[in-house]
Order: sequence, then C-alpha cells, then structure tokens
Amino acid sequence: MRYGDLIFISGLPPFDETFSRAVREAGNRASDSSFPESAFAEQARLVMDNMKRLVEAAGSNMDCLLKVIVWLRDQRDAEEFDRIYRTYFSGRETLPARTRIQAGRTPMDCGLEVEAIGYVPRKLAHSAAPGRRRKARRSARRK
Repeated sequence: MRYGDLIFISGLPPFDETFSRAVREAGNRASDSSFPESAFAEQARLVMDNMKRLVEAAGSNMDCLLKVIVWLRDQRDAEEFDRIYRTYFSGRETLPARTRIQAGRTPMDCGLEVEAIGYVPRKLAHSAAPGRRRKARRSARRK
C-alpha cells in the first residue's frame, strides 16, 4: 500500500508463490492448508526477498525502510533472523527502527511474519507512476 511517498507492507509470512496460490484457491478452507515445513533460515530469506521485491516495486529500496516489526514463532530464532536481516541493508546506519517479538501464534504456525513502513525517495517518487495513478483514482471517486 502506498500513501504519498510512504509505503506500508502488511504482515508477510514466508509463503512462496505456489503456497500462496494454494491458500487463495482453498478460499474459506485456507485454515486447512498446512504450511510446508522448511528451515527457519529459508523462511527468513523468503520473507525478506518478498519484502525487497515489494519495496522495489513501489519505487524504493530496503535502505528507505523506517520501521520493521517482526513476529517470531520462537524467540530462539532471533539471532539467526538478525544475521539474515542485516544482509538486506547497505550498512548499520541504514537499519530501520525495529521491533522483534515472539508471537503467541504465527499464520499457519510458520516461523515468522514481518511488516514494514518505508518511503519512496523524492527523486524516485516522481517516476513511480502506480502510486500517482492510485491517488488520482481515489480523488476521482470522491467527486
């Protein structure tokens, strides 16, 4: 979701395209879908790769994230998550503010879920047409 120069990424679980499609097709039975077991590191990379794709699709980059919230199924995975997470940013100074907590339960008992708030840099904001089109459509609907 984009609002002006801000981008909001809702909770991202470690679902790949195949699993996401299966959940969508299951519809109301989505809770019956069982999450495929995979190593925590693989899940963390999948979530971060998906976040990176979303941020870039909005015309931004990972260094423009301002706040990240991470829910872990097991806090013992925190160190491994941090090791992977840091590789998605250009340096320590670009790490966003972050909250990392252990969740009572994650979607389908996967290892983690992540959400973020960021921005599109001004020089890139003017070339990111999808956000402007969305805003224009909303204005047109209000009239």
